[in-house]
Amino acid sequence: LVDRLLKRAEIEGRADDTPETIRHRMSVYRESTQPLIDYYRARGILADVDGVGTVEEVAKRIEEAIAS
Repeated sequence: LVDRLLKRAEIEGRADDTPETIRHRMSVYRESTQPLIDYYRARGILADVDGVGTVEEVAKRIEEAIAS
């Protein structure tokens, strides 16, 4: 994952994406975000939405997830 993000940083010209920065972001995710995902999933109130596609396609999926 780190290698993939570093390659993306090169392509996009992001000098702030260093291995240390990427590892820190991953650590913050594991410590702060993942527990929330687990909390909401355990209560059956988390919807996974495929974010690949046009803005319109993804927006439609989000709307459908909210409506269900």
